[in-house]
Amino acid sequence: MSLFKTSALALCLLAACDQTPPIVVEDNLPADDPRQQALVISECAIYYAAVAKLEQTGQAANGNPTKDCPIEARAKAADINPMVSVPPVTPGYPETLYERMIARGIPTAMADDISKSKAFWDLVAQRDSAYASF
Repeated sequence: MSLFKTSALALCLLAACDQTPPIVVEDNLPADDPRQQALVISECAIYYAAVAKLEQTGQAANGNPTKDCPIEARAKAADINPMVSVPPVTPGYPETLYERMIARGIPTAMADDISKSKAFWDLVAQRDSAYASF
């Protein structure tokens, strides 16, 4: 097979693969720690709320933001509307969460709004609290 055909086949296979990054499990918390599950549920609730909002406006995500999310996260309320006064996204977990939303397929404009939301900053505080009591 020619180099061109091999390259084309490889590109097609890569494009067909789901490139959605996994839900990140905090490696500093034990896997069976209830705080770990609570963090996953809260993050996934944001993704479910974002997908619902996109569907309401006739838009689609650039991937599958809810991939590997537990279905019970769908039932958790997540206020992803931007607040009036919010801190800027700072290096560390807030920036990582923001980048993960985009990598999972949330459009950048929506990720910008979500990063100013109560759900986003509640998750940041929840993570900080989990580590403070660990």
